[in-house]
Amino acid sequence: MVLMSRSIIPDRTTRKIFKDETGWADFFITRIGLILFAAMLLLSAFRVYPMFYEHETGAYMDAVISEVAAKIEAVDTTTIPEHKYIYSFDEKNRNVRIEISTEYVAARGNLSSWRDKELVHAKPLATYVYPSNSKWGNTSGLREYLSRRNNFSKNGADSSPLNFSRDKGDVEEMFENIRSELARDPFVVDPDKPLIIEKVIIHYTDQMGGAKRDYVLVYQ
Repeated sequence: MVLMSRSIIPDRTTRKIFKDETGWADFFITRIGLILFAAMLLLSAFRVYPMFYEHETGAYMDAVISEVAAKIEAVDTTTIPEHKYIYSFDEKNRNVRIEISTEYVAARGNLSSWRDKELVHAKPLATYVYPSNSKWGNTSGLREYLSRRNNFSKNGADSSPLNFSRDKGDVEEMFENIRSELARDPFVVDPDKPLIIEKVIIHYTDQMGGAKRDYVLVYQ
């Protein structure tokens, strides 16, 4: 009698188990892939939004300092004596810190809520500007300061001119000291208050006649 060998063929139960295990493996691989994909999307969102926020904040800062600088330079070039311009800030971004020195307008934006970083944008001015400082805060303060320096006799107004030969050098030294002070400690703008940009003229007189010098003051 010849014995015939049986082929080793998986029975139905074995095939079902193998199929189930393959299905579960495919299921877990798919789930793991979806989880990894979602994680990548989430990480991308956390990276893209701060970049977008930084770009938006930087654009706003550039717009603000450019506009303020343009107004300052416009007041400087006007031929209208004692011209005054009032600039108001909008409500868009109160996290931006505006600083004004005699030579530039700068903006600082704090991005520490996303990462430890501070944005700083600055725009140089085409003219010297004199914000509020330790000597005076506004135009009337400047006149009072000049008056005190002259024993309360003259304050440089049209009706109260300073002496050209005696006082001009002293006044110029005062403004030079203010430039040095503001370079170290710029004037910080309060965005809740209007910014006043004013052209102020200091008048001089002596035996040769009269003279005048104009300055741009910024205060709130």
